[in-house]
Amino acid sequence: MMLKIDWGEPVMPENDVLHVQPSDLDALYVAASDFDKSNLFFVLLTSFHHYMDAGKREKAAHLCFLMAYYLFITLTPPGSCELAMHYIKQAIALNPLETYREWLPLIEKGN
Repeated sequence: MMLKIDWGEPVMPENDVLHVQPSDLDALYVAASDFDKSNLFFVLLTSFHHYMDAGKREKAAHLCFLMAYYLFITLTPPGSCELAMHYIKQAIALNPLETYREWLPLIEKGN
């Protein structure tokens, strides 16, 4: 999927959330300005809270997975391992998919 972010609307459209894959985040990161590379994380975070508050656990879990990936692999800010660990554990708690569980030992190894 070609990920397009409406920077004026910080919540991802509901129909798009489960279709976003880590490769989509990577592609946006490569094309984005430094400012928008950071802003993408906040769009993911805002979307997570929106769908969590709405009781949409599957979407919230997927957003946690995407945040963990983006922090650990792509953005790598200070504290990326700790933050990624927090979000991958939250993704697993919300929806224990094998895809999410596979990331736990990778993040535990650190980057």
